[in-house]
Amino acid sequence: MTARAAPAPLPPATTVGVLGWLRKNLFSSRGNGVVTVLLAVLLAWVAVNLGIWVLVEADWTVIISRAPLYIVGLYPYEGYWRLCICLLLISVLLGMSWRAWPKAARRFAFGFGAVMLFVGVFPHEMAPDHRALLLLNLPFIGLGYVLTPRPAEAHPGRLEAMAGGAIATALGRVAIFSTPRRMVIAAFGALVLIMILILGIAGVPGLDPVNPQDLGGLMINLLLAFFGIVCSLPIGIGLALGRRSSLPILKVACVIFIEVIRGVPLITLLFMSRHILPLTFPEDLNIDRVYLAGITITIFSSAYMAENVRGGMAAVLRGQTEAAHALGLRGWQTTLLITLPQGLRNIIPAIVGQFISLFKDTSLVYFIGMLDLVEMGRVSVQGNQEFIDNGREVYLFIALVFWVFCFSMSFISRRIEGALGVGRR
Repeated sequence: MTARAAPAPLPPATTVGVLGWLRKNLFSSRGNGVVTVLLAVLLAWVAVNLGIWVLVEADWTVIISRAPLYIVGLYPYEGYWRLCICLLLISVLLGMSWRAWPKAARRFAFGFGAVMLFVGVFPHEMAPDHRALLLLNLPFIGLGYVLTPRPAEAHPGRLEAMAGGAIATALGRVAIFSTPRRMVIAAFGALVLIMILILGIAGVPGLDPVNPQDLGGLMINLLLAFFGIVCSLPIGIGLALGRRSSLPILKVACVIFIEVIRGVPLITLLFMSRHILPLTFPEDLNIDRVYLAGITITIFSSAYMAENVRGGMAAVLRGQTEAAHALGLRGWQTTLLITLPQGLRNIIPAIVGQFISLFKDTSLVYFIGMLDLVEMGRVSVQGNQEFIDNGREVYLFIALVFWVFCFSMSFISRRIEGALGVGRR
């Protein structure tokens, strides 16, 4: 009769589980343990005092009573339904993104739905129809999820034709638009942005146009940021390709544009677009400062984006292009199919960092007289004696709003990096 082997002894309780993690990361030595305890006491003191101020001492009336001003500025009340429809389109897009990018977009879709639910049921002054439209975003997220086919149900030929043909197919192979299904979602996202601009600002048959001067608050920050993000990426890619071109005139023109724009502060460009650029227009041509600000921010961001893209393409191993030439690919095929996709994949963190910086830079438009979120907060405090002592509440709220959007972009970026294996061979 053979003796059974004795079972392997269990590891010490202090090396596994929560205790193991604490010992390895926080109390690995006496010095680290002391630092951990001191920081824990400091953070607890800050958290307790901040919590007491936020929940007991702070007066949030300045935020609750003037919430529409912070969100949409002086946008006419009778046109709020347009913005609600735009939110419904965004909800459908988030549902489609959730189905296409489960790891990257699922939490973002849940977060957006939670915000819409909170705003829809929060006890503040709002018309019942507006509340209903906000709460309708929840089923519309589900609608977008249901309308998006599963990966096995996608038909590449049909979907690529829907996305725009050969050019869209070539660009769709780049980085995050790696499947025809995602290309359709990207095309729908561009359509949503166009609808937001049409419904929110421009005039359409049967609707009166909204005066751009009435735009303000967070909406102007988001519009300028989305416009800059959507336009600066393709323009930056074009400038990067032009700078790498073998055509001397094209290369010199791109180099001059990039270096001049990167050498001038954004606030200077905004002042020039507001006060100097109109001098070059005919007297009967009047371009609103909202569009001038959007164009200026796009131009400024595209110059920096061009250098990011050029750096990413330069990081692609030379053997990749040599292998493409050995296979008989032409120069433009090598760029679109080999160099550019890998270059964009390498610089996803830099691209998202540029987008975050662009979103924060939109607050500079108050220098040219636009009531963005930051300026609206300043006006609410300094222009009303009732709220003259509530500056801390206002600016804490503004900081929280900017942090939520910036963190969301960073979170999605990390998810995309993990899905594409950025930084791993």
